[in-house]
Amino acid sequence: MTTKEFRIRISESKIPDWFNAVSVNITYPQIDLDIELQGLSAIHDFFTKQVTGWQKYETLPGEIQHSLDHFIKQIQQIERFLENCINLEDENSISNQWNNTRNQICSQNNYFTFDSQKSKFLIGLHSNHPEYFLGAYLYIIGQLKSSNKNDFIGSLLSYEFDSKGTSEFGKRVDSERKSLKQLRNDFQNQINQTETQLTEHLAKSSKDYENYIIAIDKFKIEKETLIDDWFEKSQNGFKSFDFESNSKIKELEKIYEEKLRLEKPAKYWQKKSTTYYEQGNKAKSSLYWIIGISCVLLSVILITSPDYIFNTVFEGNKIAVVRWSIIFVTLISLIAFAIRALTKYMFSAYHLARDAEERHTLTFFYLSLLKGTEVKDDDRKLILQSLFSRVETGLLKDESSPTMPSNVVNKFLGNP
Repeated sequence: MTTKEFRIRISESKIPDWFNAVSVNITYPQIDLDIELQGLSAIHDFFTKQVTGWQKYETLPGEIQHSLDHFIKQIQQIERFLENCINLEDENSISNQWNNTRNQICSQNNYFTFDSQKSKFLIGLHSNHPEYFLGAYLYIIGQLKSSNKNDFIGSLLSYEFDSKGTSEFGKRVDSERKSLKQLRNDFQNQINQTETQLTEHLAKSSKDYENYIIAIDKFKIEKETLIDDWFEKSQNGFKSFDFESNSKIKELEKIYEEKLRLEKPAKYWQKKSTTYYEQGNKAKSSLYWIIGISCVLLSVILITSPDYIFNTVFEGNKIAVVRWSIIFVTLISLIAFAIRALTKYMFSAYHLARDAEERHTLTFFYLSLLKGTEVKDDDRKLILQSLFSRVETGLLKDESSPTMPSNVVNKFLGNP
């Protein structure tokens, strides 16, 4: 895992601030190293750089390879520690696990960093005079051993390397070395601060990104809910409109069909009403003429003296008087019968005209009932029987008016 990936993993933890605040003090006295690293990413970066630096050499002596193996192991332990604690929120549990890891990190077992002067001295000596390396190495770690000449020479070379500071020039070199050491420590501290700031920035960016994703998901859900509600309402409205429209169309079609079926009878009844009124008016005029003429004749007969008619017209012939009396009575009877017949005919015509008008009105009333009203079958049959039943003319005595069977009416109107 690279240091960049390691920082990202810290930013994804539950409490990244804890990992940024943790610190260790690494001390390697054999190479005069004493630094404090703050932030888990800074510690990981330190060991990563050591591994990278040592791996640049093609071959390393076993004593130095021991340091490289240690640094690799520490990187693995740090990464394992982070993975075990990344989802924990209890700082006490994390601290307990960190104590074990820190003890391994801070252990002192003659480790060498790749950039120390003594490490470079030993690597150079191993490359040029490998026979002197072991004596020099043992001298540096404080385990002086001079079992043979080469070990003695190696120890002597290490002594000369360390004793450069006894002269004035050596003191100046030592002063410069301390200055460089201080600069390195300051630089390392700056790196630690930068690591901490970077990790905090990554954590904040990750948190902001999560909040942004949550806000986007919430906005998406709200809009989807609004669209679904609008679509559902629109769909329900369309279904309701479609149902009402179809019902209205069917109702209008039914009314139109009934209108077509009853249009001809309505026109017929309107025409018959006009005809009956005309016949009634003609009968009334004729009745007025007959009554008028009859009144004139009767008035003449009654005004004229009977004695004058008897002596002048009939010349006293009694037989002729009886005969003309019978004829006069017969004429009066015929006039009375004509008046009675014309009266019945006139009233019958008016009655039929009024009945035709009522049937015409009842037809449109029935059509108006069909619009917006559910007409039951019994009421429909009653109305149709009233429309198509016989009507009393009044011309015949005890005239019956049979009801037309409903099945015949329905048959003509196209209904089963």
